[in-house]
Amino acid sequence: MSHIIFDILKTSMYISLPIILIVLLKDRILNKYTYKLNYILCILITLRMFFISNIKIYLPFKPLSISNHETLKTIYYITNEHINSLDYTKIFFAIWLCGAIYVIAKHIYMQVAFYKKIRNLAYKATDSKIRKIFKEEKEALNIGKDIELLKVDGISSPALINLFNSKVVLPNKEYDETQLKWIFRHELIHYKRKDNILKFLLMIACAIHWFNPLLKYFKLYFYEQCELSCDEKVLEKTSINDKKEYALVLVNTLKYRNTLKSNMLYSQFNTSHNNLIKRRVEGMMNLKKRKKGILVTICVCTISALSILSFNIKSNQNSVYANEEASKKVQQAEVKEETNQKPKMSSKKITEEQLRKNLENVKEEDMKDLMEFYPDRKFDELTQEEVDYAMDFVFTGKCKKANIGSDSTFSINLENLYKDKK
Repeated sequence: MSHIIFDILKTSMYISLPIILIVLLKDRILNKYTYKLNYILCILITLRMFFISNIKIYLPFKPLSISNHETLKTIYYITNEHINSLDYTKIFFAIWLCGAIYVIAKHIYMQVAFYKKIRNLAYKATDSKIRKIFKEEKEALNIGKDIELLKVDGISSPALINLFNSKVVLPNKEYDETQLKWIFRHELIHYKRKDNILKFLLMIACAIHWFNPLLKYFKLYFYEQCELSCDEKVLEKTSINDKKEYALVLVNTLKYRNTLKSNMLYSQFNTSHNNLIKRRVEGMMNLKKRKKGILVTICVCTISALSILSFNIKSNQNSVYANEEASKKVQQAEVKEETNQKPKMSSKKITEEQLRKNLENVKEEDMKDLMEFYPDRKFDELTQEEVDYAMDFVFTGKCKKANIGSDSTFSINLENLYKDKK
């Protein structure tokens, strides 16, 4: 449980840095690149928020040879990180969980209320002219799936609703053929890019990291780049007159007012934010060519991929793992011959005197600061033979500290013996 909280906090810190850079650079550097690139950056940050635990990649290495030593009387150096009478991480976990549930429940409630109203007010668009233009735009974008076309009273802007069974809804207003062409193209591009699903993922990611205040700015930037990049795609390879027509259709929707409260999980042609409308129109009329940023995209994707990977070293034998990057803090060792804290005892016996004798035959360069055995399994899941194998390796004197099992409840500290050796 404590690992979950620390991993979430760590991930939230990681994604805070690119968000801060976006806030600082969006009007200086990022505005020189295409809206598509900016939207890709937002998607990558959103996806990164889900990887609260690194993916481990094990690299093979030749295992250290185990020197022969006699079977001796047992010495155990046990550190138990779970003996604190009050575990504050449980309190933090409960607070985090309540916050995440609240955020998700709030959005679910808004979704259900919105779609309930839509269902009661919507009816099929039967006008042959409208359906013909809709079909032509679907064919132009190579969309073969049947998408329902509805009309709804109470909305000011056309929109694409639902995550999977998508529907395009139109306000109950009159549009000419040119307006319908631009409206349908815009909404169908949202459909083709799966923007509603991406917004859903953003909502879940924000629920996981609800305590991060920077997400408020990131959500606004995500929605903005979603619409700007969609406009950019709609107007790709179009004339200046086409851009003017499209901008006029967008501005005309401002004179109508929504009576249905919208939510974040649908993509609409227009929004209630006048600043965003202004930016969208300015973006359409800006004839200056923007940089595609292909190299930037490759670099960002590479960094994002590497940030979720953790490279470790794996023995050719299935039972022993060595983690070069492990940096867990091991508490001061306590010598215990019998303890109720450990799940099982090794059958291997050793005395401190003979362990010191082993240290005399070990070179400094052969010593490891920390060895991790079976990091992918809990200690109580190990067999007696596997524990014995790890104990054999530890008592060769080639590592100063060792963790056996992924839960770190069984730890061995031999640092004092190394200090005495020096």
